[in-house]
Amino acid sequence: MQSGHGETRSDVGVEWVGAKGSWTFYILLLVAFRVFFGLGLSLSAQQSWTIINVVHASVTFLVFHWIKGNPFHTPWVDMAGKGEKQTWWEQIDGSVQNTPSRKFLVAVVVVLFLAAVHSTPFEREYLVAHLANVIAFTVVFVAKMPFMHGVRLFGINR
Repeated sequence: MQSGHGETRSDVGVEWVGAKGSWTFYILLLVAFRVFFGLGLSLSAQQSWTIINVVHASVTFLVFHWIKGNPFHTPWVDMAGKGEKQTWWEQIDGSVQNTPSRKFLVAVVVVLFLAAVHSTPFEREYLVAHLANVIAFTVVFVAKMPFMHGVRLFGINR
C-alpha cells in the first residue's frame, strides 16, 4: 500500500510505543537526562535519579493517564468516538492488557524507582527524597495496572 492511500488502521500518535526502535530511543533519552544532570549540572546520583523519577512520573501520569483522546493529534486519523473518552494508556495496543509495550513502560517506572531508591541513603535527612520517590512511583505504577483500566477515582477526569 502506498503512503497516503487507504485507511489508517491505528493512530500512530498512540501506537508509536510498539514501533521498532522506540524502546531504545526511550531508554537513551532517560540516560541522556541522567548524564546531563550528573555531568552537566553536577548533581549527585541521588539528586539526579530522584529528579528523573519524579519528573518522569509526573509527565507520564499527565500524558498517559490524565489527558483523554490523543495528546499528539494527527490530522489523518479521526479520533471521534471511543478514543476520545479514553486516556492514552487505555488506547495503547488497542486496549489489550499485558502486552510487551505495556510491560516495557511498567518496567521503566520500576527501574527508575529502584535507581532512585538505591542511590539515596537510608538516613533521616533523605526522608523527603524517599517520600517523593515512593509517592511518584505508587501513583504511576497503580495507574498502569490492568484493574485501573477505565477507572476514574472519585469521578475525577470523567
